[in-house]
Amino acid sequence: MNPMIRPSVTTAPLIIWSVLVGLCTLYLVPATLANWPAPPWLTTIATTFVALLAVLALRWVFKVRHARAWDVNARSLWQQFETARMASGTTTEVTVLSVQEVQPTGAWVTINWDQFGYEQPAWIEGKGGTYWPGSVILISPDPAQVHVGQPWPPTYWIAEADCHAVAPCR
Repeated sequence: MNPMIRPSVTTAPLIIWSVLVGLCTLYLVPATLANWPAPPWLTTIATTFVALLAVLALRWVFKVRHARAWDVNARSLWQQFETARMASGTTTEVTVLSVQEVQPTGAWVTINWDQFGYEQPAWIEGKGGTYWPGSVILISPDPAQVHVGQPWPPTYWIAEADCHAVAPCR
């Protein structure tokens, strides 16, 4: 699971099962109570649907809490990101579009220069498992690689010391 992408709260199967089980429960529980003392098979089915509805409700609660926790963490990461931007000198944002290969000393990725809308392959040094697709990285551009009026390098090398902060895509 990519920690840089907000977890989905709703899924089609969860919605469909919730509606079906909810409707069946709304029908079976009053039918059981209206026919009290109800036959054992009706009581068993109604109890089963109440239990299923409880399990689905817990699943919804878990998914909502997980999404809220992700939102809180994302806000925290973006606050750290803005703090790092203010504390650093010249910086720019790059978004990791894809990760081709992770190695112990870094990762081969495709980045998008957010300010310029330019995509290119890059090598990010250090912490190879830290960068996920959707990561926005605050970096200090290397003046030895990018020159005004000259073509971009075919592969951009991002040193670990040039990475100041990471946050999920907005």
